[in-house]
Amino acid sequence: MAAADPGACAAARRGRPSLAEAEALSGRILDASWHVLHDGGFEAFTFDRVARHAHIGKATIYSRFGNKIDLMRALLARRITIRTDQLRLQAGDLPMREAFRRRAVDVMTQLFSPDGVMLERLIDWLDQEIGEGQSMRGNAYRHAIESIAETIIHSPDRSAIGSCDIDVAARFWLEGLLGHARLATSEGRWSAQQAERWADDYTRFYFAGLQALANPA
Repeated sequence: MAAADPGACAAARRGRPSLAEAEALSGRILDASWHVLHDGGFEAFTFDRVARHAHIGKATIYSRFGNKIDLMRALLARRITIRTDQLRLQAGDLPMREAFRRRAVDVMTQLFSPDGVMLERLIDWLDQEIGEGQSMRGNAYRHAIESIAETIIHSPDRSAIGSCDIDVAARFWLEGLLGHARLATSEGRWSAQQAERWADDYTRFYFAGLQALANPA
């Protein structure tokens, strides 16, 4: 039996995309989908438009996402990951109180940004289409709580939360942020200046409350 041609084998290997290349292409499709969704909304969203925006063939999209729902589900997961990673990086090595104040501003800014509004619409759309929106929203909240808890755990001044349970402290923080976002939305009030003022007040109130729990009278 003739030995396999090494050149042919190398060419065959080059013809198959690596895992990194495949992931990069999927990310490119999802990023293009996000832009198309922003530009035209859900009613005008088609694989044809995504393919044109990503400069690929429509068949390439179908090879990775069987239908619109599969793509939207993956898109939501990607956008949640991006948002969580951004918030995690922005906390940096700041003291805990300042890190939390900065995060409060960043969360409010994201929630009221065009991306934040579109993310909420995407969750609602998936909930209407397949009944998964609320579970995905729940996953996003769990990721956020884990990220907040990590900030507490790795902070050089963990004493700022006293003896309060870390997961409870993280949950209370997120609940306060989401509650304020809902209230501000219902009142039609939002500006960067208001977010800064509210974050200052909320951070003082939050940490004072944790200290009071740790040292009851």
